[in-house]
Amino acid sequence: MEETLYSDELNFWIDVVKDVGTDEAKIRGLEAGLTSEHLLTEYGPTTLEQDNPYYTAFKNTTNCCVWNGQSWPFSTSVYLGTLARIARDGLSDIITPAFFNQEMSKYTSTNYKDGVPYTAESHYPTIDMWSGDTTNHSENYLHSTYMDNVFTNFFGIIPSLDDNFVMKPLVPSDSEWSYFMIENLPYHGSLLTLVWDQDGTHYNCAGNHSAGLSLYSNGTLFHHQPHLGPVNKTLPFETATAAQYLASKPQWQNILANPQRPLGPATQTSPHPGVSTRTAITGLYPAWKMNDGLLCLSLAVFADSDRGGVVACPEGLHIADGNTNRTVAFQNPWTDCVPNALNTIFFSDPAENTDPNTTTTGGGDIDAGYVLETDHLQVTLSDRLRYTTAISEIQVWVPPERGPRYEVEDGLVGAFIGGFQGEAVGMNGTFEEGGTEGMPFIDAIVVGE
Repeated sequence: MEETLYSDELNFWIDVVKDVGTDEAKIRGLEAGLTSEHLLTEYGPTTLEQDNPYYTAFKNTTNCCVWNGQSWPFSTSVYLGTLARIARDGLSDIITPAFFNQEMSKYTSTNYKDGVPYTAESHYPTIDMWSGDTTNHSENYLHSTYMDNVFTNFFGIIPSLDDNFVMKPLVPSDSEWSYFMIENLPYHGSLLTLVWDQDGTHYNCAGNHSAGLSLYSNGTLFHHQPHLGPVNKTLPFETATAAQYLASKPQWQNILANPQRPLGPATQTSPHPGVSTRTAITGLYPAWKMNDGLLCLSLAVFADSDRGGVVACPEGLHIADGNTNRTVAFQNPWTDCVPNALNTIFFSDPAENTDPNTTTTGGGDIDAGYVLETDHLQVTLSDRLRYTTAISEIQVWVPPERGPRYEVEDGLVGAFIGGFQGEAVGMNGTFEEGGTEGMPFIDAIVVGE
């Protein structure tokens, strides 16, 4: 183990990720644990065999990260990938396509809370309840590679580096899956659509679809077979040509970064009339809590008001050049905000938008040819539900440039009002009572190196 994990070059231990072995000895070993006495439970597999003296189906909820039995979505994803590889190649009489679908179905059932899709940190292996589920932490814990399990393992789309399309589906062949469609799947520079229609009656597909499995590239049929089974088909285009075409297109860069900043209150002069200062509320979480971060700005807006919560899309939005307070985008009401999705707002020429109270912009022409040069962008959101607006991600997109690197400092969003493990917390953020009630501000300071 030490030889595997210790790097002489780095003089430190490193993570080592290798393809999971599927030789006969390892498969027999895995098969031995796939029983209800060992790893299999209703919401499993467990992260420790149930006959181990240290196994526990429940955990002390005040103690984080106890992995002696809890069902862990990330670990389950690795497990499902291994099952899929074995089942696809027929290497086991136990780990069959039917067994994979049984375990995939468990995994799908696990990823729910209160009847809606939800992924947290860990799940009790024997009851329908998340065991690692804390406020402002677990609700954004989508680390389970769920879609990889759907596309690569369940539907069997196996990426390759050559000009072939390989598919080995593990979809059940019974009447429950008599049809499905995967539309506009990006692959090697093309958009693929896969249509399975067992009797040819469910889909129309521009009149050229018949019973069976049909594969389309950018809307053109390039393969058809009557049964749902393995596919190894040459793509109707050259991957190298497609890659060169994509490489020739402008590749916009998201310059938002959220490096660490000191905790504690901070005040700044407000650019809004009648408001002299604003206070940045800081608390438990450092700035890297919100990673990721054509001139445009994209906001990932969180909302739960459709299921009884108190968070909704903002009522309005104002983006300004913080140096001059000139408006580059203004929408009030913001009618096309899409909740729980990434909303992109294109900038308009700030010279044309001097009065945010009378001008509605944000659908600007990205080819208009104006230049915006600033080191300070300010985003103002007016709340629809009194004081609550939630942004899970913010992105600032600019054309790529060689030379000095620019990044956005202090881009942390929000003032979280709630509790975490019994403590009241407030993230970096600002609320102002001026003009519109409960108006949070997001500042992005652009700096160069």
